[in-house]
Amino acid sequence: MSGRDVALIKLGGSVITDKATLRVFRKDACRRLAHELSVWRGPLAIAHGAGSFGHILAKEHRLHEGFKEETQLKQIALVQRDVRELNVRVLEALIDSGVSAVSVPPAAAASFDRGKVVDFDPTLIDKTMALGLAPVTFGDVVPDVSMRFSICSGDLMMYELARHLKPRKVIFCADVDGVFTGDPKKGDDASLIPALDREAIAGMKRDAPVSADVTGSIHGKLEMMLAIAGHCEKCIILNGNVPGRLESAMRGEDIPSTTVLPG
Repeated sequence: MSGRDVALIKLGGSVITDKATLRVFRKDACRRLAHELSVWRGPLAIAHGAGSFGHILAKEHRLHEGFKEETQLKQIALVQRDVRELNVRVLEALIDSGVSAVSVPPAAAASFDRGKVVDFDPTLIDKTMALGLAPVTFGDVVPDVSMRFSICSGDLMMYELARHLKPRKVIFCADVDGVFTGDPKKGDDASLIPALDREAIAGMKRDAPVSADVTGSIHGKLEMMLAIAGHCEKCIILNGNVPGRLESAMRGEDIPSTTVLPG
């Protein structure tokens, strides 16, 4: 299934979990977001980050670097267990809000080599959406041809879904209003960038991440969003922690956010 009536939503790990504390789910925030996106009446696809259910252990045991030693294998099992627990909690919030959501793990739709997708099979996604269900995928540890295993981020799955579905809108729910000229959490001198293109990204400072995240820097994520923007009508980043923002965006209303332009 593809078409301009599709909405593709990313629920950021920093919004639905406490990324600094292992396996802490932000239940109220997730349930609110699920309720807000339920206003959409067209086909819907969703991805969510792993947050503290995935990144902390993955970074501690270097799972993003691929196979190094046998002791990593138990950690793969633990991380997969944890991200599936998070996925079930997200599904529960969506279903309780009236969204008929079903789980689609990344490895069920893609094959990986050196941390990149080398083959994306949308069959399961298409069949799920044809039934009127909303596929929900997530960041996970996946089999990898060269590395034996690697990390697939929720953003990577967002790109593959956008490339296939060609959605009307893509919305990233973050823990800030959008992309800023600096770090809005460190001072008041940072300004919201209403529209972001490749030139604007090139001029941004490359600060180190402040939390455990094995899926790349903010610049890598923005580059991915630039690519995604080329496959949809509109791609925006908004603050999922502010009540009503996601619902307003689903309805097409103007809100504080950053629109990502294709590049």
